[in-house]
Amino acid sequence: MTGSAWHVAPDNPRWIALGGVVCALVVLAPAVLSPLHVFIVVGALVAVGSVLFSPPRAVMAMVVVATAVPVHIVDATRIPLGLRPWEVLMVLAAGFALIDLFFRRDLRIVRTGVDVHVLAFLGITLLSAFVGSLHGNASDVILRNMRYPLYYAAFFLVTQSVDARSVTERFSLLFIVVGACVSAEYVLEFLGAIDLSTGNRFVRVARRQGIVLPLSLLMIVNHLIHDRDRWRGWLPAMFLFTGVGFALTLGRGMWVAFVVGLLVSIWLWQSGQPVGRRRWWKGIVLAVGLVGTLGVTMMVFQRVTGAAISAHALERSRTFLDYTRDVQVLSRLLNYATALQQIARHPLLGSGQGTELTSYSFNPESDRYETWRSWTLDSLYLTLWLKMGLAGLMLFVWLCVRVGRHCLQSFHGTRAPPERAFAAAALSTLVAMMVLGISDGSMVNGRFAVVMVTLMGLVMVSNSQNTSEDAE
Repeated sequence: MTGSAWHVAPDNPRWIALGGVVCALVVLAPAVLSPLHVFIVVGALVAVGSVLFSPPRAVMAMVVVATAVPVHIVDATRIPLGLRPWEVLMVLAAGFALIDLFFRRDLRIVRTGVDVHVLAFLGITLLSAFVGSLHGNASDVILRNMRYPLYYAAFFLVTQSVDARSVTERFSLLFIVVGACVSAEYVLEFLGAIDLSTGNRFVRVARRQGIVLPLSLLMIVNHLIHDRDRWRGWLPAMFLFTGVGFALTLGRGMWVAFVVGLLVSIWLWQSGQPVGRRRWWKGIVLAVGLVGTLGVTMMVFQRVTGAAISAHALERSRTFLDYTRDVQVLSRLLNYATALQQIARHPLLGSGQGTELTSYSFNPESDRYETWRSWTLDSLYLTLWLKMGLAGLMLFVWLCVRVGRHCLQSFHGTRAPPERAFAAAALSTLVAMMVLGISDGSMVNGRFAVVMVTLMGLVMVSNSQNTSEDAE
């Protein structure tokens, strides 16, 4: 059997050779500086090449970069205008979406039930920037503050770029994978910080991208409940591995948020069953089994590494009973009191973006409290009230409630396992993050806002598809 040879006959081999040399230089030249620059350049080239003229892939890349890329790499990346890598991908995705809207969809805009709420929230964000300028807040701090709430403009990018099929086929898996990547970063950092020969050194791993871990775990749990046959071969392993990184955070707020999200998942599971088939004790057994499995996994991990993880976890958990045991908790409460005093001066419109507060923190080296000016606050609700006033706080909460209602509608409106699993995971995550918002402001302050608004957009895409099918 003779096969025909494949001959390449370029029209201009000189230009092709020159292009190859340029590509090689682009990749190899940064090696003169450091291996980190090679990683950044190659990663940027791969990201741009993968998302070129594909809005859905650009949105996926935006989520990956905003969650899985380590902080030190993000800080080492210098982009004009001070943009972050995920912001560049957001701009690229918006450009591709506009091209698609004009030339392929004839300006057919997808509308959802919370478009007005998102637009109103963006409007209040701009208004709060104006209010901040009236109060004399620094312009650079105003711009730094308002960039994160403005991430919610990506909601329209998601609704105009992603179809309902991609929600369950791509994004569900994406949220699981990025959680595993973050967990791997946590485990590697932990192992690099402790002394494996003695195991007597413990270092808490607390990075901002760890906020995505509850989302990933709840996505896995709901697929195990509602769509267990889809990825049944590796979902339990992913749950255990992601759970290790989640436990290493020693984040008390995230632990509580995950438990609340787990309870919501179980409630959805049983409420979605016919009345005669509901067995609430099964939900209790499942919750205890999942939490117990994570506990056993951590005990094995502790046994292998020799690190006293359980002792540190128990010590931090005691603050649930006596908050005076932890000076960091006391510092946070002092910051809350300071914020409430500032809110009392301007309760309706707030103090605007760029507002800075005098924060308190305990320094164990000097054995005393120290103060500094801070533009962030570890509370979603106090942050919104402080900077956007009562209107901004109520509007954001109402937006979350509306999205949650659409999650519930999607869950009860379909019998397809992938769609039910995603709707249940989205609702449980939303409730968990609102509980976490009591002690964390990541939903509107930081890069996790990109992930949260993407999840909201995906919920509305899935819900609009189910609504249109019911109408037909």
